[in-house]
This record gives sequence, C-alpha cells and structure tokens, in this order.
Amino acid sequence: MTVIEPLLSTTELEQLQWRILEHRRLSRHAVAAPFAGWQTSVFRGRGMELEEVRAYQPGDDVRRMDWRATARTGRPVVKVFREERSRGLFMLIDRGPAMRFGTRGELKAARAARVAAILAFSALAGHDSVAGIVVEDQKRFFSPARRLEGVLPLLRAACAPLPESSPAITAETLLEQIGRAAERGSLICLVSDFAQWRGEHLPLLLNLAAHHDVLALRIVDPGEEELPDAGKLRIVSPATGRICVINTSDELLRARYASAMADRSDALERLFRRAGIALHRIYTHRDALREMENLELLT
Repeated sequence: MTVIEPLLSTTELEQLQWRILEHRRLSRHAVAAPFAGWQTSVFRGRGMELEEVRAYQPGDDVRRMDWRATARTGRPVVKVFREERSRGLFMLIDRGPAMRFGTRGELKAARAARVAAILAFSALAGHDSVAGIVVEDQKRFFSPARRLEGVLPLLRAACAPLPESSPAITAETLLEQIGRAAERGSLICLVSDFAQWRGEHLPLLLNLAAHHDVLALRIVDPGEEELPDAGKLRIVSPATGRICVINTSDELLRARYASAMADRSDALERLFRRAGIALHRIYTHRDALREMENLELLT
C-alpha cells in the first residue's frame, strides 16, 4: 500500500521536542564520565561559559586569575569556566525497502524517523551540530546545522511519505559515503534494520569505528522475531513485489522462522561486537523515547 501521509506529522515532531526538553530539565545532574551523551557538561575547566569565581588553589592556571576581584578582596581569586565537550551528530536514516514493514505499533521507517528526531532534538538541546544521510532510492546528504531550522530539512526527509517502491542501496556504498561525509570525531548513529549487513562489511565498519564514535540502533518489528498464529497470511515483498501465502498455524514453520531470525540477530550482534560498535534494539511497538532512556542513550 502506498503511504501518502508523512510518517510523522509536524505535531508529533513538536511533541517529541517538548518531551526531550522536559527530559533534560528533569535529568540535569553532575556527570562523572567525559562523554555522557548530550547533557551540558558540568566538568569544570577551560571553556567559554563562566561557571564560578572562587579562591585560588595550587595548580590553577594564573591566566584565569580575576585580577579585579583579587585586588578588591586582597586574596587571589580565579575564574572557572564550564568546559566545552561539543561534538557533532551524524545520522544514517534508513528508508529502504525492508523498512516498509510493520505488524505492530508503526512501520520500521516511521520508527527510524522517530528515533532520528529524538537524537536530533537531544543534540540541538546540547548545542551540538546535526548532519546526516537519508536513504531510500537515492542518498540525500544534509550538511551540519546547529539550529532547528537548519535540521528540519533532514527530519522532513526522514518523515516524508514513502515511495511506492525503490531499489535497496548496498551497505558498502553507505559505509563508504558515511566515512567521507562525517566530520572527524563525530558521533555516528546508524538507524536501520541492517537487513543487508553481513560479515563481509566488517572491514568497512572497523575503518568507520577507527575514526568516529559509532552507535548502531537496530529497528525491530516484533513480527520479525516470531510469527503469530494467525492462519494464512498473504505476504508481499516491498523490494520485488513478489507475493506468497504462508500458513502461520503451522507450528513447525513458526519454530523454523523463529530459529532463523534468532540466528540472524546473533550474526548482527557478532558483526558489530567485532567492529567495537554498540548495537541496541529499538522496537516499533514500544515508546521510543522511553526505550532510549532505558538504554541510557540520552543521558
């Protein structure tokens, strides 16, 4: 079926942005690691934003002395600035044929758009730049932007109505282009079901992980993990248009299907583990923001 409405409406995007801002407001706390998501860093060090003025301590940089306060109080006083730890976010948002599948919640492509919006709003709230590639029948690159109006074209492309059909773009092509397009040191988030990704892509993944922090978010529909006992189903391939009928009441068929899909999941986990890349599942029928909070992807 052709989807003529956007995967996410403007109202839904606005609601997601509000939830992100509320999440940040409620979760502000001191962090103990140098990279703790996109929360504003409370590390005290060199930066542009003044944190406090306090008494000089041995080891403080004399270039940070507040000479006026020192003269006024008669005691050495230094300025302490909030340390800047900004880095760019680069997203791969998959809208290929396999992403046009959904049995519960929403289509995988819609969930990918939702996840991308959450990531983008989180990055913008942390004053980080956002860039990316949206993939369907062609690759659309969106340059880094630090303001909402600059990121909206990327989100609108991710949320646009799906075309009736389109050829899949190979993982090799995507990985090579991401490596060229992403700024060095960026956090790269791959948002896909990784339907085409195999062991032979390991060298490209290793090369990507060597130059960037990489996070893989696998979009999963529960119908991909096991077949429900729903009698005969008519299945249409989004890639080829081929139609087949399967009998899901066949217990042996359901068991073979579940085993094959479990093997596929294990293979993907091994692939990303060997590349040193964290792989997380995001389900189409669950609350996306809550899932990402539980996985500590937003803290």
